Amino acid sequence: MSSEGKKLTGIKKAMAKQMIRSWTDVPQFQLSTTVRCDKLIAYRKTLPVKVSFTAIIAKAAALALIEYPEINQRFVDGLVETVDEVNIGIASDTKRGLLVPVIVNVDTKSLEEIQVDLNRIKEQSLTGKFSMEDISGGTFTISNLGMFNIETFSSIVNTPELGILAIGKISKKPYVDEDDQLIAASVLEPVLTLDHRVADGASGARFLTRLAEILEQPNELLSVKGDAGE
Repeated sequence: MSSEGKKLTGIKKAMAKQMIRSWTDVPQFQLSTTVRCDKLIAYRKTLPVKVSFTAIIAKAAALALIEYPEINQRFVDGLVETVDEVNIGIASDTKRGLLVPVIVNVDTKSLEEIQVDLNRIKEQSLTGKFSMEDISGGTFTISNLGMFNIETFSSIVNTPELGILAIGKISKKPYVDEDDQLIAASVLEPVLTLDHRVADGASGARFLTRLAEILEQPNELLSVKGDAGE
């Protein structure tokens, strides 16, 4: 019994080539941390508009990337490209398979504006109708599988970007607080994968630590409106 194969075409073919290039050509390493999310959950409930955790994490990541721009670069043909804007790709399960549509200038957008972009991506994912422009120009990528009951995982760098952040679900787990008391806390365990040709462990650790700080103190460091200076 034989079956007829189906060739990859268009955007899906381009994405497959990019993933192969990333896996074979890019030396990659991972860093992870634990983020206590009790304040984040409470903060989200106070927002005047419905905003997903992905939107909040994207904003927090963008603010951290502004502080650590060495993570927000591209490595193209042996040259490190410095990038002024923060354009975050959102790894998405679409009708055409895995694609990474990009939200531009995330650092200057409000949470509400980011959520509008995420809603647009979700709608486009149902049809798979993305242009090359929609999936180009990213400087960093986020992959969120928390909705699939996944706690932790690692992702492949979306070359020529230097980094990708893998987000699982927020779970209740035993946690030792600042008073050395064992409590049940809501925690997130993000995993950062970086291109080791350009990024190193120290720079990645600084970025991931800052991201955790922002997510753990959202009332102080995030706002539903405003820009990177909020």
